[in-house]
Amino acid sequence: MITCKKAEVKMNLRFEKFTGAGNDFIIIEDQNFEPEPSLIKKLCDRHFGIGADGILLIEKSNIADFKVRYFNSDGTGDALCVNGARCAVMFANQKGLCDKKCSFEFINKIFRAVIVDKTNVKLFLDYSPIIHLNKKIEFLDRELVTHFVDVGSKHLIVFWDQFASIFSSILKENDFEDFDINYFGKLLRNHPEFLPDGVNVNFIKHIEDNSIRVRTYERGVEAETLACGSGSIASSIVFYLMNSIQPPIKVITTSQKNFEIDFQEMNNSFNSISLLGHAEKVFEGVIEL
Repeated sequence: MITCKKAEVKMNLRFEKFTGAGNDFIIIEDQNFEPEPSLIKKLCDRHFGIGADGILLIEKSNIADFKVRYFNSDGTGDALCVNGARCAVMFANQKGLCDKKCSFEFINKIFRAVIVDKTNVKLFLDYSPIIHLNKKIEFLDRELVTHFVDVGSKHLIVFWDQFASIFSSILKENDFEDFDINYFGKLLRNHPEFLPDGVNVNFIKHIEDNSIRVRTYERGVEAETLACGSGSIASSIVFYLMNSIQPPIKVITTSQKNFEIDFQEMNNSFNSISLLGHAEKVFEGVIEL
């Protein structure tokens, strides 16, 4: 008896690569694409795949112009990605799915956005985040004061001046730009206080007036990224609450593609939160799966 092996079926997947302030994404509109964690990891691999911080799926919506689903490079998902959202808006507009003013579904909420010019999108959050200030945790045998904000993704905020003062004896580089954020960020991201999901970790430093510098260790990427939109919103709100600095607040990112964060506070609730920032297409292609 002669047996034949079943032919392996290959699939050609069309994609576009976008960047939002250096946070880069693979965007897929193919409705037949199945986002298996192993495949997401393969596509996001910077050595053997396309390379990206995450994948954005653009889908049809019955209640908005389109729907967005996001997956981190480790295959996890179900959290807000503001940089990815701006890229999704730019992609959707270029594909004729929406006008310059649009609405879209993301994490079971409706977001609004406006394309300001060829490389900038203003995104609006029409809900108030969950905020817990002055949360004290035990960290490396010391007490560290942190701040927690959930804007659709969970963020821990640490003020650099306090952190550098407390850990000066163990910091190899006692400079905001050079300290090992991947070491300290990983420890805080996996701190027992925030298990099982963990948190994104943002270190912030006041530069001048209403400008802050933010470095973010991102959960799901498990490393520092060049920029984090939701982390910048969370950091700006905490900075405002702790220092009474009025918005808009300028956030200086690692990529130097800076953000403008604006919001209004009323009765301990935040309204009309917006982020203005960079988003543009890098290239497009086809990959065989």
